[in-house]
Amino acid sequence: MNKKFLLMLLLFTLLTLGGAAWQAREAATLEHRLTQIDRQAQLTRLVELSLPRVLAELDYQLTQERSKLGDAPILGASYEMPEGGKADWNCGFFFLSPAGLMVPEGEESFAQLLNSATPVIDTIRRKAFNPAAPVYDVSKPTAYDPRTQLPVFGVFDAIDPDFEHPMELKGTPGPFFAWHYKDNLVYMRCVPTTYGSAAEGFIIDAAKLAAHLLPLAEPGLKAPAVDFAREGERANLSPLPLVLRSGNEVELPDTAARRQAVSGMVHASWLVAGGTIVILFALLAFYARLERRRSDFVSAVTHELRTPLTSFRLMAEMLHHKLVPAEKVEEYHATLYNESLRLSHLVENVLAFARLTRGKVRGRTDSGPCRELLAGLFTKVGDRLRAAGFRVTVTQDKHTDLIALKTDLISLEQILTNLADNAAKYARTAEKPAITLSVLRKHDSLAIRFSDNGPGLAPDVSRASLFRPFSRSAASDKARHPGVGLGLALSRDLARSIGGELALEKSDEHGTVFLLTLPL
Repeated sequence: MNKKFLLMLLLFTLLTLGGAAWQAREAATLEHRLTQIDRQAQLTRLVELSLPRVLAELDYQLTQERSKLGDAPILGASYEMPEGGKADWNCGFFFLSPAGLMVPEGEESFAQLLNSATPVIDTIRRKAFNPAAPVYDVSKPTAYDPRTQLPVFGVFDAIDPDFEHPMELKGTPGPFFAWHYKDNLVYMRCVPTTYGSAAEGFIIDAAKLAAHLLPLAEPGLKAPAVDFAREGERANLSPLPLVLRSGNEVELPDTAARRQAVSGMVHASWLVAGGTIVILFALLAFYARLERRRSDFVSAVTHELRTPLTSFRLMAEMLHHKLVPAEKVEEYHATLYNESLRLSHLVENVLAFARLTRGKVRGRTDSGPCRELLAGLFTKVGDRLRAAGFRVTVTQDKHTDLIALKTDLISLEQILTNLADNAAKYARTAEKPAITLSVLRKHDSLAIRFSDNGPGLAPDVSRASLFRPFSRSAASDKARHPGVGLGLALSRDLARSIGGELALEKSDEHGTVFLLTLPL
């Protein structure tokens, strides 16, 4: 007990020191954390305030440029510059079909630049066929189109291999969508033609487009920026894969987050103090409980030993001086024998409980057919109960004949003996006291049900306290029911030590039933 108390006191000390160290760290980093919280909160708030205006301007710019292309492209031998030209952030319009790339007249340099960007041109080809296709991956092998000798990434479908026939539309162009490869931002739509899947759109200069958007950001953002979304990051400038970033420069007003951080520090201080008090009282209560249990144990054992020893001394003295009538000698011998058995059982229980408390088990194992192993055990327990005036009935499930049992018979005998002694104390008040021992096979265990027909547990006895060491009913008559309150606690611990379990199945005015389960 002293070792446990010292360990708990050491734990309490470590927890207190840990709490103090935590408080010190919280105080040392408080200002930095408050500044970071304020900065991030202010940056997030200003970006959220900026987004509606920036998105409205982005939608206006894209709508103006999309309207120049109309609902569908005009197919012909050449690709005309849309009416109104192109915006300053538009690098150039393009129309890419299986027959090749077409750009407006005067945009030949743009065509050369686009054709030289192999990943971009190949991705446009594939997304014209499947908008969900991935962007060009340099780690994958490249195929070449035998007609143009240009590398092709993915699917290149050509419905009409004879490009001399006029190209015609075969349906309605799809919606515009955007994607990017490195710094190349492509805004395009899919166009179904008689040549196959084609693409129409334009290349966006993200930096020049940002020049139209950034003036609409909140003035509190000192260094806002528009950039491509990183991997796993959600773009907030939809439909383009762009992100309005706040930068790291912002004025820091006093915010609710600062007050919340300070409040958290105060709460942490109170938590450590309160936790210290609670732990201290818990340790004191635990220590007091241990002392009370030790005192109850000493008192109970002393009482249980003093009474029979007094009887031993008086009877032995009377027998020694031949003061006992001849007809009473046998009765005195029987009393001495019974008291010695009770004392032996008490001492064995105390020693067994001490061994289990120290984590020591017998380690003995008996094995054999279930019925044979239990037969001798039930005979001993039955004789003990019959001597106490009980009618004993033993029933075994027929399925137990086919199984083998591996357990500690000494521990099992001690468990059933303790149950029998409890029944002898409390269940003999029945008109015809009877005990039923039932053995039945469960899925992966053997169950022994110990049933009596006594009055049941006292009203002040709860299931939680029933198996508590040295716990006895306040209403029990210690003169009529001697004992130290150790039998059930020891029995459950013994059952667990051999891999089983002892539990109260039911208790009412018709009797009490304990269920002992053993592993097979």
